[in-house]
Amino acid sequence: MTFARQVLSVDELRGQLKGSILTPADPDYEAARRGWLLTVDQYPAVIVIANDAQDVVAAVRFARDLGLGVSVQSTGHGLKIPVDEGVLIITKRMKGLQINAASRTARAEAGVVWEQVIAAAAEFGLAPLVGTSPHVGVMGYSLGGGIGWLARKYGLAADSVHGIEIVTPDGELRRASATENSDLFWGVRGSGGNFGVVTAIEFSLYPVATIYGGNLSYPGHLAGEVLRFYREWTKQLAEEMTSSLTLVKIPSLPQVPEEMRGRMSVILKAVYVGDAAAGAAMIQQWLDWQMPTSNTFKEMPFTEIGTVANDPVDPSPGYPSSEMLDELSDEAIAVMVRYATNPRSPLTISELRHAGGAITRADRSANAIGNRDAQFYMTMAGLAPTVEARTAVEAYIQRYSADLKPYLRGGVYLNFVRGSELGKRTKDAYSAESLARLVALKQQYDPANMFRYSYRLVE
Repeated sequence: MTFARQVLSVDELRGQLKGSILTPADPDYEAARRGWLLTVDQYPAVIVIANDAQDVVAAVRFARDLGLGVSVQSTGHGLKIPVDEGVLIITKRMKGLQINAASRTARAEAGVVWEQVIAAAAEFGLAPLVGTSPHVGVMGYSLGGGIGWLARKYGLAADSVHGIEIVTPDGELRRASATENSDLFWGVRGSGGNFGVVTAIEFSLYPVATIYGGNLSYPGHLAGEVLRFYREWTKQLAEEMTSSLTLVKIPSLPQVPEEMRGRMSVILKAVYVGDAAAGAAMIQQWLDWQMPTSNTFKEMPFTEIGTVANDPVDPSPGYPSSEMLDELSDEAIAVMVRYATNPRSPLTISELRHAGGAITRADRSANAIGNRDAQFYMTMAGLAPTVEARTAVEAYIQRYSADLKPYLRGGVYLNFVRGSELGKRTKDAYSAESLARLVALKQQYDPANMFRYSYRLVE
């Protein structure tokens, strides 16, 4: 005898949850539907604010039975595609964190942000592979790759993940590792939220208590010279130094003093892991070349890592895009300078992050992440508070990328790609073999494409 599965109503689901459930009729719905990235404007049919993994299980089963798509977010920094008419699972209440100092590992639930891990690990002289912002969630950052200030020394964050707990589209909570559900473990690291809701991860920590880091600023009219010096400087850098170079344009906003609007700066940001004197010697090469307008480099506890980039904390209407380069030719630099310093440019930043080192040496068969040989990760971004502004930013980035194309690797870092680009660029993040394997895994675990709001492996 077979029994029909009971399809829960929203009220019945609410009764199963320890957490909360919101629909468009609820007063808190408007605030909950928005993430940190305000350019993603979404209207899910149901929002589940989960307290634990069992709440996630209930939400996924609810969506499965009704044939609804599912998206998941903690802080919303990594929102990719708007969730309209689907189920949005918010994990911000899932804050469980354990540090194992003996094994130099951590276990973080889906709502943990990096500043929690930094503070807890620092008590034991340890550090995680955090990105430029301590305010983003551990989960999305890590599963999308995770290039941060320790990357050249210790690799991408995804490379240090060694255990995953995930609710798959069939509504089952599974563990994945190198010895359990190893195919799923391979694919989740690098493909974001394509195979389910990751409720917890286990990852390595590293013996870093202090760093030498900071910023050097140069005036915008020196952009070409600074980029060329950066190119030569990075060629001989020790792996202990991870850096970025950003062409910054102050936006023309009412809150910005008129005399500052549109002003350009070029900013070197860098972190050295190891003896501060050795790091200072590398930065001294810049000071000997040309004195900056400001210099904030100093030795600091790892707990101050967020001061290097000073990424914004408040929600932002930004629109980013990504490219990769294997080298900085004079021709590529000329294009970057032309587009970044154009007075009519809607972009606020054009940034290069220096890769190589441990990123390149990682076992390329261990996870789905591709483009290991890329030397520079490039980000272009502008403010997009309106539809018109977003259209202008997106069009400008397309022209920028087109003119850079002869000098590009052709790859992307998916954590920096949004919206319509995901359908076109996802394949550029992987090798052909890895993409084929990911598509096969998607068909195996999520043939109905329930998790359709992440990187688009299938249309």
